[in-house]
Amino acid sequence: MKYSNQAIESLGLINIIINEQGYISDLSEQAAELFRMEMGDNIFSACPIEFLDEHYQPYPCIDNLCEKIAKQTSECTLTPYDFECGLSYPDRNVVWLKIHVVVRESSLVLHCSDIGELVAARRLNRQLSIQDPHTGLLYREAFLTKIKEENRHGTVCCVRICNYQRINEIWGAAVANLVFMEILARAYTETNNAICSKHSTDSFIVFVPSEDSLDIEHFYSLLNEPFHFNGRHFFSNVALGYYQEKPSDEHEQSLNKAEMAILDVSAERIRLAEFQEDLAKQIEHQNNLEMEFRSAINDDLNKHFHTTFQPIHCSQTGKVVGGECLIRWVLNGKMVSPVEFIPISEKTGDIGLLTQFNIRQLGEMVRELENKGIDTSKYLFALNISVVEILDVDFVDKLTECIKLNGLVSEQVKLELTESALIDNFNYVNLVLEQVQDLGFRVSIDDFGTGFSSLSYLCRLRFDEIKIDREFVTNVVSDSKLQTVFNSIASLATNLNKPVVAEGVETLEQLIYAQAKGIEYIQGYYFSKPLQKDDYIYHLMSNQI
Repeated sequence: MKYSNQAIESLGLINIIINEQGYISDLSEQAAELFRMEMGDNIFSACPIEFLDEHYQPYPCIDNLCEKIAKQTSECTLTPYDFECGLSYPDRNVVWLKIHVVVRESSLVLHCSDIGELVAARRLNRQLSIQDPHTGLLYREAFLTKIKEENRHGTVCCVRICNYQRINEIWGAAVANLVFMEILARAYTETNNAICSKHSTDSFIVFVPSEDSLDIEHFYSLLNEPFHFNGRHFFSNVALGYYQEKPSDEHEQSLNKAEMAILDVSAERIRLAEFQEDLAKQIEHQNNLEMEFRSAINDDLNKHFHTTFQPIHCSQTGKVVGGECLIRWVLNGKMVSPVEFIPISEKTGDIGLLTQFNIRQLGEMVRELENKGIDTSKYLFALNISVVEILDVDFVDKLTECIKLNGLVSEQVKLELTESALIDNFNYVNLVLEQVQDLGFRVSIDDFGTGFSSLSYLCRLRFDEIKIDREFVTNVVSDSKLQTVFNSIASLATNLNKPVVAEGVETLEQLIYAQAKGIEYIQGYYFSKPLQKDDYIYHLMSNQI
């Protein structure tokens, strides 16, 4: 089959036809311009341009065509195929083509199309996948690849700008980004061979090779030096977690350790921390605990959790006036502290399931008391409520429905919230507390005195009771400072006409002291530890109001 120039040009395509020896028997005007060849030229020996792949490395385009022609000659068949390459010129930019090769009788026809925009888009996407476009910082995988190529060990630092969000809120994103870039520039100028990586919006990673002899204290001080933008004075408030590599370390593990160190910085409210192995064990423990908790919460809760009831007694008569419902988790035969698993339940959003479980257990216990002829309306039972639950817009409906389903009434239930939880989202939380009080529930401020109380909050907050934390009770008899705090809380409650529960009372001396200060209710080992349901029922019946 023979193609004429006119037929090729009428299609508006970039086409070349070559015979078995590689001579050009026909080509379009565009092809002549791009390949800089004419009819009769041999493309195998006379092509004046170079061919490149997308990484600008030599591409064996001519060799491939030779191979295909040889295959066509020997086998008399050739499956159409295509490839992409760049045409490199000494006097102009590279032109990127997709070349589709088909057999026409004894010749090869090369159909070419311009893919310059496609190649540019792919190159941009690759660049965006390895490098942050705003800061120029490498992303994690590209960063690890680069330091592996360096074949050196050093110090891996995780740098976090703690007040980044605050600067962003006050001065705007542009100023916050300037602060970020200023601190990044300091990291580069302090070391000769630093390699940096994007970590998050307010943090980045720095790898400093050992030969740079990094003085970490000086480096940290430099990052925290104040600076000026447009006449304004800024303090950067940088935190730094770091890990000094050993020759046997894998870089990815070193990066993980630096990230763990910055978590330790945030948790302990310090600003410079070196990675410690104990921290890794703690994080591993927390991760394992979270996985076990997720497994337990998605199983039958009765297999893993149970509720204990700690009696609350009248300080003057010693009679039981109610109790606190305390959820317990047993894992592999051992008790897990609520201090560990309650934050996990809040993080996973499962805290509401635990509260519902507690309510079901309370409902069963109250029904057994009533079956024994006990008037349970005289008792008040406390449930610990998380602020995470309160922030659920359906919290009140879920609470009242669960209470009703388990045969309880709101007047039997006291909701305990920690003081620190009340401070965040105060207006909304206070509104919810007013709603539940209107429904008959009581509200108690738990661990009072540990959450940096504000009298202005107390004046606006609707609550029914104050619970003094055991921290102020344990040594109150012998510590004059604790006595001052204890007495102040008791006096404040008296003036506000609110009853007080003293938590953690374990000795007769503590009980007498609490009685002398007008504390109405006592909770602690002096009267009883938390009890299983049957033991609590027996204890209550033995100490009725």
